Amino acid sequence: MSRIEITSLALLLFATIAQATPLGDAKEHFAAGRFQEAIKAAETVAEKDADYARAQYLRGEIALMLDDVEQATTSFRSALKVKPKAEPILTGLGRALLAAEEYAEAKEVLGRAVKAKPTSARAHCFLGIATQHDTLGAKGKKSIDKGLKLGGDDPVITQAAVLFYLGENKLKKATQVADRFRKKNKKHPLGYFLRALALERSEKYDDAIEAYQKAIALDEHFLDAHKNLAILCIAQNPLYKNKKRTQIAMKHFESYRKLGGKDPALIQIHETLKKFIGQITGG
Repeated sequence: MSRIEITSLALLLFATIAQATPLGDAKEHFAAGRFQEAIKAAETVAEKDADYARAQYLRGEIALMLDDVEQATTSFRSALKVKPKAEPILTGLGRALLAAEEYAEAKEVLGRAVKAKPTSARAHCFLGIATQHDTLGAKGKKSIDKGLKLGGDDPVITQAAVLFYLGENKLKKATQVADRFRKKNKKHPLGYFLRALALERSEKYDDAIEAYQKAIALDEHFLDAHKNLAILCIAQNPLYKNKKRTQIAMKHFESYRKLGGKDPALIQIHETLKKFIGQITGG
């Protein structure tokens, strides 16, 4: 998920925050792509402070974006202790649990989110993904369809729907949803990112690489695009014979880590590549 998508989520809770506060500072740093500074500012908000729940929510969103799922789960749970029925926080925790593959609890939490706000398109869509992992088919699709109906062209909902359809191996439907969003939002990086996901699943790897690059050109802080592009260039280049792809992978591993990405498997791959990049590329 890109910084743009996280920002759209965060604004649900931050509309009235003045900038001259620790939380305001965190929001400002985040909007500028200074994620580590945003984390530090959010962590200065004390538990007794009125902004504590919102600070923990933002901390959770940033952690989730940076692949720090454990921290995301902890932060969302801390926010819920203060605001137990806040739908955005419940949906955030549900998304973190999905990332942790804790599908049963994710389904329960997202069910609470839908109950807290029945008109939340995002809660419905992510509940559909959670349902997909234990019942498959009709129930999950029903939640996704309701989310799409409520949310229209909401980028977060569109992403959830594409991921759902890819999970169901409904490539044509996933591609249709991705392309519809991309054509309506030509300057939005998510459109190219979702198109890249579909192209990758179709084994059109060169086209997928190009689509990821277009997404990054629109938002250089799009951490998931850097991550997916680096992985793709390695996965489809197992013996590193394609020097160009290896160099692309290195570039985007570095961007991923510079932005604060925490996935330990990716970090290990990057560290290994750094040791042998000269031999691989002849540089």
